[in-house]
Amino acid sequence: MLLLGGAVCAALAVTATLVLPAAMADPLVVAVDLTLITALAHVFFRTARVPGLARPTARFWTSLVYALLAYATGMAVDLGALLITAGTGRDMPMYGAQLIYPMAGLLTLAAVFRYPTTVRRGAERLQMGLDAAIVLLGAASFIWYFTVSHRWTPSDGWLALSEALALPVMVLVAGFGVVRVALAGAKLIVRPTLICFAVCIGLSGFATTLPDDAGPGAAALLLLAQLFSLGGGLVQYRATESGTAGAAGERRPFSVLPYGASAAAFGLLVVVVGPGLDRQRWGVVIGVGILLCLVTVRQLVALRENGRLLAENRVLTGQLQHQAWHDELTGLANRAYFARHLADAVTRYEKTGADTAVMLLDLDGFKAVNDTLGHQAGDQLLREIAARLTGVAGGDVVCRLGGDEFVVLTSRPAQELAERLVAAVAEPMIIGGRPAGVGASIGVALVSDAPGDPAELLRRADTAMYAVKRGRRSEPAPVALSQ
Repeated sequence: MLLLGGAVCAALAVTATLVLPAAMADPLVVAVDLTLITALAHVFFRTARVPGLARPTARFWTSLVYALLAYATGMAVDLGALLITAGTGRDMPMYGAQLIYPMAGLLTLAAVFRYPTTVRRGAERLQMGLDAAIVLLGAASFIWYFTVSHRWTPSDGWLALSEALALPVMVLVAGFGVVRVALAGAKLIVRPTLICFAVCIGLSGFATTLPDDAGPGAAALLLLAQLFSLGGGLVQYRATESGTAGAAGERRPFSVLPYGASAAAFGLLVVVVGPGLDRQRWGVVIGVGILLCLVTVRQLVALRENGRLLAENRVLTGQLQHQAWHDELTGLANRAYFARHLADAVTRYEKTGADTAVMLLDLDGFKAVNDTLGHQAGDQLLREIAARLTGVAGGDVVCRLGGDEFVVLTSRPAQELAERLVAAVAEPMIIGGRPAGVGASIGVALVSDAPGDPAELLRRADTAMYAVKRGRRSEPAPVALSQ
């Protein structure tokens, strides 16, 4: 309904430019523009207040709200000036565009730099900043040539320059925001919203190139641009509210945007200086253009190859990390992984008092299976036991310490889980086409038994487990707690 109401108001404002004098139609257009930008600020405010939103993301949307309110303040000031002009016939300075819009632009830049990014290293930040600067300078050259240079001369004064720059700079700052979001890697803004914002910037940029006497065309483009931005904001709000926005993405190793901006700027340079060139100078320009194209292609090929090598390196690094922390035979976590998580459990107990059970499990009868059916069957049995333990333990840490020894770290009641683990291990299985079965003895030690000493915890669990094995003939209980 908000977008539909905005569209109706925009249509009425454009119609007014067709049937009313400019002195009466201009305030109406600015009033509708002010309404739309205020509505967008409200949508961003609601987005920032979505429950569960990460703090950096909420700060980004809140910063955009402040920037939009500054723009709205400038529009309100200019609306007042237009109304005074319409009522008295006396031209009033547009102080909103001259003084307030620049401050709103600074607030927008501050908001853009608050946008979360996957960039971590200083070199990556520098690369992203240079890429954005290249795109902005390329766009600025077009804005200067097609817009500002036609509306301002040095004799007009600096306030007139500020007014002439107001809308183009707004477009440029918004473009910088979209470019930085595209380069940042963090996918907090969903793609449809990003497309709507890009269309808004494109329409606004084209509107700035139209002459002042273009009639309703410029007003229609600017209002249509605001409708696209409002639509994008609504899409983003719904995506954030539903939880589909905010997934962290992987930043691409390079972007083609800076190269496209450089090519476009070179093309503009040729268009501007071309009419004054003779055949000799045209040869130089064409040669330099071809040279720049070859250098760009060479750079893109090198960057693509670097990206491929980095992707392969990430895969290999992941494989090495997995091998360092996991058992090759069963795929369970290994002793090093267990030691790290046991140390974390001790630290957590010291800080919060949350206890953790160390459950050391040793198989009974595994040597007989190994000797009777062979080592290959023993390996198959260990893999089956690992799958059963993982299935029962769920999200708890399950590790293989070596041989037929396993360990489980859990914050759940130890006795109940241990009995379920023993029952799962004792279920019959078929190994190598023959029935086989093993049992399990479990010793349990709590972190609270020996806080601050992981080695002592494991020793206590080991002692309890061997107590189970020694007393199994006289005491059938397969679980023992450390004393």
